[in-house]
Amino acid sequence: MAPTIQTQAQREDSHRSGVVCRVKYCNSLPDIPFDPKFITYPFDQHRFVQYKATSLEKQHKHELLTEPDLGVTIDLINPDTYRIDPSILLDPADEKLLEEDIQAPSSSKRSQQHAKVVPWMRKTEYISTEFNRYGVSNEKVEVKIGVSVKQQFTEEEIYKDRDSQIAAIEKTFEDAQKSITQHYSKPRVTPVEILPVFPDFKMWINPCAQVIFDSDPAPKDISGPAGVEMMSQAMIRGMMDEEGNQFVAYFLPNEDTLRKRKRDCDEGMDYMPEDLYDYKIAREYNWNVKNKASKGYEENYFFIFRDGDGVYYNELETRQVADEKRAVVDFYKNYCSCSVLLNV
Repeated sequence: MAPTIQTQAQREDSHRSGVVCRVKYCNSLPDIPFDPKFITYPFDQHRFVQYKATSLEKQHKHELLTEPDLGVTIDLINPDTYRIDPSILLDPADEKLLEEDIQAPSSSKRSQQHAKVVPWMRKTEYISTEFNRYGVSNEKVEVKIGVSVKQQFTEEEIYKDRDSQIAAIEKTFEDAQKSITQHYSKPRVTPVEILPVFPDFKMWINPCAQVIFDSDPAPKDISGPAGVEMMSQAMIRGMMDEEGNQFVAYFLPNEDTLRKRKRDCDEGMDYMPEDLYDYKIAREYNWNVKNKASKGYEENYFFIFRDGDGVYYNELETRQVADEKRAVVDFYKNYCSCSVLLNV
């Protein structure tokens, strides 16, 4: 086969260009056919990158290399080890921290005159509160924590150990044996009768509540001792109407029930098991109840005077404020009567 001979023209065509670049094809996207919207991403953004410990890591127990007794050497054998020697002098740095505060010299008469506030000057307490915040006050700032609290105690030492607590408890029994001859703060006031005060051992198991009415709950046609006697035998009970709203009903006894209650009182009995005591609804109230769990509740107590026995106190566990709801509805207008069996 004859050899192929390339001409000069063919060599020039195969020569490469001096600029090397890639061909770029432009493919422009069409316009968005609607306005952009923000779409809520419903998944957790850290679900793929958040670290979660595996069961192998949780079951692995890391070894803790600690010193014996956590590096604190306590001598439990010799009690004299930690006894303080009163003859030892403190370090000067410690004495500086424990020394009493030096009272600052009182201001002179000239400085007191210049410290007066006059109304015609620019910075005055009538037009600004800056003086009240940054002005010089006559009361010193408490530099020792608890000094003002400690000054309120008249006793020499607050109970610091078990022996002082026992001594304070025994002192209360000794003080109770002392006779009362005069008022603790009014020397001219003397006691007329002295009665012992004890917790109510008989009625402590029954919860007591304080009920405050916005108006007199007694019927308007009954007043005087008869109204007081009727209210002393009244009852309140939580009820619910047809709509499911809760309210408090105030029940008053009828004449027959009043006679039965008077008979029970004369015979010294709480109630007769075979008798029925009829009560009539008189008013309806909305109530607001507060107890020990409520915020801002203040404990309250009441006293009972029993002839020849003494004075007993009990706790009011709840406080109820009763506001009159509305006029009694038609089926309660003429006092809807109900028979109640008292359980005491």
